[in-house]
Amino acid sequence: MTDHITLRGVVGTEPRTSGGNSGTPIAKFRMVSNERRQDPESGQWIDVHSNWYTVSCFRAMATNMLASIHMGDHVVVYGKMQVREYDRQDGTRGFSVDIEAMALGHDLRFGVSRFERVRRAGGDDNAEQHLRHGKQDREREESTDEFPVTGWPDSEPGADTEAA
Repeated sequence: MTDHITLRGVVGTEPRTSGGNSGTPIAKFRMVSNERRQDPESGQWIDVHSNWYTVSCFRAMATNMLASIHMGDHVVVYGKMQVREYDRQDGTRGFSVDIEAMALGHDLRFGVSRFERVRRAGGDDNAEQHLRHGKQDREREESTDEFPVTGWPDSEPGADTEAA
């Protein structure tokens, strides 16, 4: 059985491509989510409990993720969760929690992100060009283009402008 889940966490390993003989691009990373509490004695925030997940992306999302997400990034993941049981080398049973990402992005609570829609002429198999493009994006200066006209109001109704 698979369940859908939304998680916030930190990318704990550098994303990497994963093998597969089907030719479908696959990329994975490990993500950790921490429960944090304030220590009443010291007043410092401490990690109380950590959960680790393996996040997998397929096809175009795998290619886009490899160009966008890096170890240490704060991310939000929505996807299908599956708990798997396995045998460890020492003979004990272990469990892994795997997430097949359906949506993935940076957690904007911790920083800013820039979105660029990818338009592929040759379909999803244009991974190498996209990876080079993603690297160029990180080196490019901020655009001075104006926002597109949306027809949306510039401010919410009844919102006053800030007094000088």
